[in-house]
Amino acid sequence: MPCRYFTIGAGGGGDVLSAYVVGKLLEIEKRAEFVCGGAIWERYRIDRKPGPRSIDEIENAKKINECLAWMKNTMLPTGVKPTVAEVADIAGNAVGIDITKPHRLAKSIRNFCSDEWLLPVGVDAGGDILARGNEKGVVSPLCDSIMLSALAELKSPVAVVGFGSDGELTRQEIEKYLSELADLDAVIGVTAVNKNIAERVLKLAEKVKSHASKIPLVAAKGFFGKYQSWDGEIFVSILNSLVFFVKSEVLYDLNPMAQAVRGCKSIEEANEALHSLGIVTELDLEIEMNGLKTE
Repeated sequence: MPCRYFTIGAGGGGDVLSAYVVGKLLEIEKRAEFVCGGAIWERYRIDRKPGPRSIDEIENAKKINECLAWMKNTMLPTGVKPTVAEVADIAGNAVGIDITKPHRLAKSIRNFCSDEWLLPVGVDAGGDILARGNEKGVVSPLCDSIMLSALAELKSPVAVVGFGSDGELTRQEIEKYLSELADLDAVIGVTAVNKNIAERVLKLAEKVKSHASKIPLVAAKGFFGKYQSWDGEIFVSILNSLVFFVKSEVLYDLNPMAQAVRGCKSIEEANEALHSLGIVTELDLEIEMNGLKTE
């Protein structure tokens, strides 16, 4: 029986496309089957409700367990298709992950993987899951912290894709953190998106709402120079096609944010846990933007 993986987008909604790409890499390199999934949390410009969505808010979601649901042919209450549903269209199906109950997330993933004979693998687009909380460019620490906490509880590897493609950590910060992980024997593999996969996925994912997850594909095709992303230009080269697999439990031990959200019973409690570290989150920014919109 071939290996079977559950590749899990560990950041916001767009990371599910990187989870699909890593699944395709495992399919080729390990002759493996895979299911991909990701958090149901869109950027505010796509979904004007601050914060992640629960499964119960998603129209036509087929519930798997407390925190997971099949997302093919689903819609947000606003009528917008979530990114994980867009990826479901190209993957056959995909799993939406409800992070509104952080303390239940690891158990839900474990039970699903046990039932389906899957090995969970976290996937982070850009590398901001490596952040410690004191970096100037980090703007979305909450989702990553919740997901890393759950993945570390499961001792699941994390694939860091794109080498700064989300524009949050600098290349020097990413190199430093990966080097520290290597010193701790926590880098367990390195590969890269190749041109063949990049061309196929870009063609299939033309309408998928993710910039950070498309940059490794553009890089694998040989792009070199400044590239326009959601929030401005970033420099792209072949380095953005790299994929580093690291031990989540070691990454967790280095990450005070993931430690702070462990055991939190709601997204609000997790947000307050990061506030206690002096960290402003993507939920804070979305609440602020929503307040400006309604005034």
